[in-house]
Amino acid sequence: MARKETKLKQELIDLLQGEKIVSLITTDKKTKRPNLSIVSWLIAHQDGKTIKFALGHKAESAFNIDDNPDLILGVTGAGSCYSIVGKGVVSDVIDKTMKYRVVTVEVESVEDVIFYGGQITQEPDYKKTYDAELAKKLDEEVYEMLNQ
Repeated sequence: MARKETKLKQELIDLLQGEKIVSLITTDKKTKRPNLSIVSWLIAHQDGKTIKFALGHKAESAFNIDDNPDLILGVTGAGSCYSIVGKGVVSDVIDKTMKYRVVTVEVESVEDVIFYGGQITQEPDYKKTYDAELAKKLDEEVYEMLNQ
């Protein structure tokens, strides 16, 4: 069984610099059951203790985190699968090209959770299916916010 770390290793910090498919698990505000969503606007800060991600201002996950800050980020990459447990704080609405909320996560533990003998050989990939110019504009805005 893998040892839990208290912060991100440099390999994960380098991996989590945006444009990754990351699972976000929160507790549903109404049902109190686990809620899974996906985020991709995400930056790990060099301290290894802070991750920031952006959501639309009406995202259910933002309301869940406001109600219960405990969350898990599931990351596939850097040769394995990781469970990053932390507490999130949701910003006020930020009004730019679209309305966003930024979640700042204080990392509490990081654990390699892949099954024994398993190794990731290819990371998940995706493409944006909306206007390329708009995607570029939104990405630039979001990453500027997340790097603050």
